[in-house]
Amino acid sequence: MASKNMQWILPGYLLLLLFHSTLVLGQHPLEKSHSLSLVTMVPLLELERKLIDNLDNYTNALEQKLQIIRSQITVMRAENEKGGRNAISYLSNPLNAFSLIRRLHQDWVKWGKYMEQSVGISQIKAFDSWKNELPTELDLWDACAGIDRIQSLYDLELGDFINGNINGKQYNASMSSADILSLADHLAMKNRPSEAVQWLQEVPQRLQEERLFIPRHLLIDEVDFLFLLAESHFKEKHYSKALPLLQNCLKLKPNDARLLRLWKSTQDLIEKQPKPFPKDNKEQNVPLANAFKLSCNGPHESSTRLHCFYNFTTTPFLRLAPLKTEQIGLDPYVVLYHEVLSAREISMLISKAAQNMKNTRVHRETKPKTNRGRTAKGHWLKKESNELTRRITRRIVDMTGFDLADSEDFQVINYGIGGHYFLHMDYFDYASSNYTGPRSRQSKVLGDRIATVLFYLSDVEQGGATVFGNVGYSVYPQAGTAIFWYNLDTDGNGDPLTRHASCPVIVGSKWVMTEWIRESRQIFIRPCLPPAKGTSTKS
Repeated sequence: MASKNMQWILPGYLLLLLFHSTLVLGQHPLEKSHSLSLVTMVPLLELERKLIDNLDNYTNALEQKLQIIRSQITVMRAENEKGGRNAISYLSNPLNAFSLIRRLHQDWVKWGKYMEQSVGISQIKAFDSWKNELPTELDLWDACAGIDRIQSLYDLELGDFINGNINGKQYNASMSSADILSLADHLAMKNRPSEAVQWLQEVPQRLQEERLFIPRHLLIDEVDFLFLLAESHFKEKHYSKALPLLQNCLKLKPNDARLLRLWKSTQDLIEKQPKPFPKDNKEQNVPLANAFKLSCNGPHESSTRLHCFYNFTTTPFLRLAPLKTEQIGLDPYVVLYHEVLSAREISMLISKAAQNMKNTRVHRETKPKTNRGRTAKGHWLKKESNELTRRITRRIVDMTGFDLADSEDFQVINYGIGGHYFLHMDYFDYASSNYTGPRSRQSKVLGDRIATVLFYLSDVEQGGATVFGNVGYSVYPQAGTAIFWYNLDTDGNGDPLTRHASCPVIVGSKWVMTEWIRESRQIFIRPCLPPAKGTSTKS
C-alpha cells in the first residue's frame, strides 16, 4: 500500500516542487530572504563553491594564455638578440632579412589580435547565469539586522564579538572590515549614528592588517569608510570630529559633490557654534530598554521551577507510557514535557520541512521587509498526511487531553541569523469586546487558539530561549522536548500573561514545531477552573 501511495505522491511532489521553483524564479528578488533560515542558506555554500571553481577555471585560462606568450617571448627574444649583436651581418643573410619583414608584417599583427582576445568567456557567461541566485540588498539588510540584534540585545562587547569571542566563547570566525562597514552602514540607515560610530572605530586596525593579504579590488574604499564615519559624527552634532575626516576625504576625491556638500555644511555649523560642543550625554546614547530585551537578557525564573512528575492520567494510554512532565509555572500554567520526540522522528520532520521552506508571516505585521517581528522560514505539515504526523497528533492528545480534529496543521520553523520572534500572544482574543480585527468564517467555526504546544527539534548552542516576558519564565531549546500552555482563560478570554517571545539565536540552528489548538472542539473537555497546584495536566 505504501509503495502505491508513493507512486502518486512522488510525481505530485515533483510537480509541486517545479511549480514552486517557477514561482521563486518569477517572483521579485526581494522575496529570497536567505538569512531568515539557516537551512535555506545551505545552497549558498554550494553556489559559492561553484563560483570558486569557476574563478579557478578562469585563472587556468589566464595561465594557459600566459604560458603560450611566455614560451614564445623566449624564442623571439633570442632571435632578436642574435640580430642585435651585429645587425648588418645578421640582415646580410637574405633568410634573416626576409623573416624579419614577414614577422613584422604577419606575426605581430596576429599577436596583436591574440592580445585582444578575451580570456575566460565561458567562465564569464557561467558567472552571469548565477547572478540571479546571489543574495540581494534586502538579504544583506536582514543579515545585518540579525547580527545587530545578537550584539545589541545580549550586550556583547563589540571588539570581542568582531573577533569571534561570542558571549565568552571563542570561535574560529571573525568579521572583516567589509563586514563591519556593512553593519555600520545598516545602523546609519536606521538612524542610529552613535552605534555606527562604535562599529566604524573597529575598521582602521583591521583594514591595515587586510592590506597585506586581500586584493586591492576587494578592500573597502577608504573614502566610503571616512565619509560614513564623518556623516555619523555629523548626525551626532560632533562637527569638530567630522570636519578633519571630510578634509581627508577631499584629499582623495577633491571633486566629489557629496563630500563638498557635507564639508560646507559642517564648516558652516562650526562657525555658528564657535564654542566646543558639549560632551555626550551617555543616557542619550544608550538604547532605551524595551520589554523584549529585558525578557531575553534579564533575570528569569528558570531556576525556580516547581517540580517534576510522571503524568499517568490525561489519557488511558499514559498508564502504560507516562509522560515526563516539568512544571514551569502555574500562572500562566506552563509545563515542559521531556523526551516526547525521538531523534528519528525529529530527523524525518526536519527532512520533510526543509524541502519547501517559506517566509513566515506575523499576524498584522505592517512593515515585514524593513522591521521584521519574526525572522524565520517555515513549512506546514498536515496532521493526517502520513503515519509520522498521525502518531505525533495522538501524542499531543495524550499530552493535552484536547480534541485536535479541527485544530491547525503543524508548522515547522527554522530560524536564521539572529533568528527571533518578537513578544506576542498566540490567541486572537475573539471573545474580547475590544477585538476589532478581521474574523473569517473559519475562525467563527473553529474558535480562538485555546492552547499551544511547542516542540523543540534541535538543541541551540547559545540563545534562542522561549521567554514569557510578563512572568519571567524561560525555556531553552532541547531536542525532543515540548512546552504546553493555555492561551485562554475559562471564560474564553485571552490571557495576557501568556505573552511570549523567541529570543535571538546567538550560535546554532533552531528548529521548532508548533501546534495551535482551537477551542470549539474543547467545549466539554476544557476544565472550568485552572489546574490546581500540584495536579497533573489532565484536561
